[in-house]
Amino acid sequence: MKEPTVTKKQKYQFIADCLAQLPSDRLLSQAKTDEQRIEWLRLRLNYGLLSVFWKESHSIRHNPFNVIADNKQIDPHICEHYRRWMNYLIGLWKLVQVVEPLFREKCLKANLPFKYPFQSPLEMFFAFLEEEAEDEFLPCLQNHYEKSLLKIKEMINSGKKSHLVENKNGTTKLVLEEQRNSLEVKNYKSLEKKHFVKERRWYFLFITFCRIESKSNPRIKENFDTFMTAFYEFQNHIATSIRKRESATW
Repeated sequence: MKEPTVTKKQKYQFIADCLAQLPSDRLLSQAKTDEQRIEWLRLRLNYGLLSVFWKESHSIRHNPFNVIADNKQIDPHICEHYRRWMNYLIGLWKLVQVVEPLFREKCLKANLPFKYPFQSPLEMFFAFLEEEAEDEFLPCLQNHYEKSLLKIKEMINSGKKSHLVENKNGTTKLVLEEQRNSLEVKNYKSLEKKHFVKERRWYFLFITFCRIESKSNPRIKENFDTFMTAFYEFQNHIATSIRKRESATW
């Protein structure tokens, strides 16, 4: 379905509505224990609060994070988590708006053996949001799960190798299905099954495309640099939080 012509304000409202519905009700049906259902509810509440922040952050009236910080309504560490989360999503949304049309054009011209699934930047962004929420919930379906920074790094590197082909000059290109490194794919699938992390093929391809195009496109470079800065700031804060928490048993 083609995206209707909407205003910038309406798009932000659509995104806020999408955030408020994450993780999806479909995932709740997979929960078998009270602890898993509580975890789903915890995430739904987190995304609900993020939805409010997203909506209000684009209001000309006030910045909600400043109001909360001034009134000390939320622990400063939690407030900082939401602030960095918001900056990361804003950076991703701006990057998607700039790059997705060009990325779509390149993919369609390449005659890929799989269908390009997005018809608009908004549709791509919604898909990325849903995948992230799913990534957060799926680990709790195991009996025991530990967040390991080393394992996360291993999965990222393995995913990168299984999705990309390196040219002789050291550059990378979008990988066709038949060109994928079978050993790397097998290793990634093993990690995916063990840690319940989605493959997120299009996210990997999109970010890689941004990295390549940023070398010659100043506008993409500006938005990509902003996004990556926000991404690493958010991940660093998550890593700090992980070190302070005990592993959960489901």
